Amino acid sequence: MLPSATKVSFNFVPLHDAQFEATEKGLIDLLLVADDGTAPAHFANEVIFEVEFVCVVAKESPFRRAFTLKQYLAADHIGINIVGGIQTIPEKRLSAIGAKRRCPMVVPFHTAAMRSLIGTNLIATVPRSMAKLEASNPAMLIIKAPAVLGTFKYLMAWHPRMNTDAAHIWLRSVIREAGKAI
Repeated sequence: MLPSATKVSFNFVPLHDAQFEATEKGLIDLLLVADDGTAPAHFANEVIFEVEFVCVVAKESPFRRAFTLKQYLAADHIGINIVGGIQTIPEKRLSAIGAKRRCPMVVPFHTAAMRSLIGTNLIATVPRSMAKLEASNPAMLIIKAPAVLGTFKYLMAWHPRMNTDAAHIWLRSVIREAGKAI
């Protein structure tokens, strides 16, 4: 993006509990978020890509093949604190069937979760695109997650006042094209 746009600068900030309020106030121009149902209904949004969840485990763990839901729920997990203390999509999908997983460890990033499970029997549930970043690590295995976790959509979301802003239209087009490569 930057080589073709010399008068543009980007400031990426971590997701936080007040991200939608900040966007409402014009402090954030564009959000890149998972479609977990928390975006305000009046916000505009567009799907950038869709990705499935997978489980990452330590190579020495007893897990070797796709998880059944029973196996998944009986195991301990590393949670990823995306926003508000929970990894929202897996928790919501499990809650919808009356289930809950146990997370004795919680970290702030997918990569930290994957790297923290080495030498343990913990499971990190992450998007496949994130797991691919660690696929060459011989100490880890990527295993199919239970079907109930499925896939999720990753969105760009913005306040509707930006719908006709030329710079914002350009930015969305650049993000859209980047999403096609994922």
